[in-house]
Amino acid sequence: MDTIAELIEFGYECEYLDFKERQYDSDKSVDLIKDIMAMANSRHNGDKFIIVGVRDQPEGKEIKGIDLIEFIDSSNYNQLIHNNIEPDIRFDYFKYEYQGVVLGIFKIYDTDNKPYMMKKKYKQLNEGQCLIRKGSTNNMAKRNDFDHMYLNKGRFEINFLENALHAVYDTEGCASIEIVLTNTTELPITIKNGNLYIRNIDGEELSTHPVYGLNEYIGADYKLSLPPKSEVLGQLMVGFDSLDPVRLSIDEFGVGAAEFVFELILVDVRENQHCTTMNNASVFVDGDFLWKVKHKKGNPHKFRTHRNILD
Repeated sequence: MDTIAELIEFGYECEYLDFKERQYDSDKSVDLIKDIMAMANSRHNGDKFIIVGVRDQPEGKEIKGIDLIEFIDSSNYNQLIHNNIEPDIRFDYFKYEYQGVVLGIFKIYDTDNKPYMMKKKYKQLNEGQCLIRKGSTNNMAKRNDFDHMYLNKGRFEINFLENALHAVYDTEGCASIEIVLTNTTELPITIKNGNLYIRNIDGEELSTHPVYGLNEYIGADYKLSLPPKSEVLGQLMVGFDSLDPVRLSIDEFGVGAAEFVFELILVDVRENQHCTTMNNASVFVDGDFLWKVKHKKGNPHKFRTHRNILD
């Protein structure tokens, strides 16, 4: 699955995504500095993108593209940013072909060393000026923004440790997958809810599975707290029911032929979203979860849980 293609097709302007119709020429150098700085300072934990060559309108996006002859070398942009913003911001600018036209992509990444601000005066931008992306606009950073930046040094990371979701807990109505959660920030982080999304390789959402606990089934009211500088490993428990094998085209033996894309999004008590994705994932199903699949194929199923009738 191509992340950039998905952003172009389905994305909307927000704290990690912006669309520009034209490249930043020399007359737009101030706009470039402001946009890169604001994106780098946003509270989004992952990569941020500015996609050039797309006109974003309320009625939809218009793919304008960029003339290859006029494509601006990334070194020009890097020099401007590194000469004027401190600390250094890591970003790339590169060509991307989409629907037969060339677009320009700014990818801004590894922005853990906030705040990023002007190191000197440049045109109408003053030394020490700091902008932050909020929603779809750039704003002057305020006291609470700086508090958040300094207190949230580090990051919260989620990593899958296996590539298969195991739907075997039919009595509890849940499935599990092994993950590791790492909190390298200076603050405790408490996860209050989350969802595991399963998509096909074309990006179509097939099923959604709410998170119900780690290493044990708790339910929708679970809370998971990680102290500063801590890490926890375990089986993430997510909701699963007998319709999910049908949605995922699982056969009567509990195996699916398709490869899936998993996206896990966890939300903490400060409403920050933490996410990770995994390609080439699979789903294994067993027990009473399979009764609807078997019923559709005309195969009998003997229930092993407390349920004795068809739902």
